[in-house]
Amino acid sequence: MQSVRRSVLLVVLSALCVGCAAQPTPQPTATPQQAVVVEWDQDPSTVIVRYYSPSTTAGMAGAYDNRYYIPEVQLWGDGRIVWVVREQGRRVLEGQLTTEQMEGLLQQIVDAGFFHWEEQYYTPGGHSFPFMYLQVNLIGRSKEIREHGGAPEAYYQVEGWLLNGAGAQGHDYLPTRGYLTVQPWPVEGVGPEWPDGAEVTPDDVGEGRYVEDELLDWAWELVNRNPTAPVYVSFAGNAYTIMVQIPGLSYFEPPQ
Repeated sequence: MQSVRRSVLLVVLSALCVGCAAQPTPQPTATPQQAVVVEWDQDPSTVIVRYYSPSTTAGMAGAYDNRYYIPEVQLWGDGRIVWVVREQGRRVLEGQLTTEQMEGLLQQIVDAGFFHWEEQYYTPGGHSFPFMYLQVNLIGRSKEIREHGGAPEAYYQVEGWLLNGAGAQGHDYLPTRGYLTVQPWPVEGVGPEWPDGAEVTPDDVGEGRYVEDELLDWAWELVNRNPTAPVYVSFAGNAYTIMVQIPGLSYFEPPQ
């Protein structure tokens, strides 16, 4: 009798164990994606948004010398925005966004899904330009996307808005200081004459020199006429090529 009870008990326990093994293992509950808070460093030297191409041939901006290259759009923490327009050459515009406009722009980028998009979009043969980069820096959250076609439609809406100054009233950007480089060119004098009365000559500039005022304005205007080709100037019957970099604006910073 005891052996029968023992057998029945073993059968019941075995059935219970089988039932326990059949229970599914609890899985962790999925958590929603962390919300992106629109806060940014308002320091005037901090870049919050930049749209550019490190290949420096985007829009043929640096086909001749990549030191000419200025990113298509740059937005700093204080709301200053500089963007490039292609109008028979290169026109550099500057504007100012209010704090409310800054917040609205960054919120638009966040709501479009920027921080949840893939880091690269590529369509073979999509277009002949190199990858474009869109970089956004918020407090505690930064991301950069490489695009060569195939990005979400919202990406191109953001791109178009930035390329139009993001609502800022633009005026021509006039640098106050630039790094001028002059190189002799082995042909007879071609191009505009070096300004009369300039404090320095091409030979004084040498491998590079910071310039201001009239000489900088003259060089800046020449460089922007056609950034895709050498800029020739003449002095004393000799030819030179010139190049200007603007500290804090050019993609490749000039020497300190």
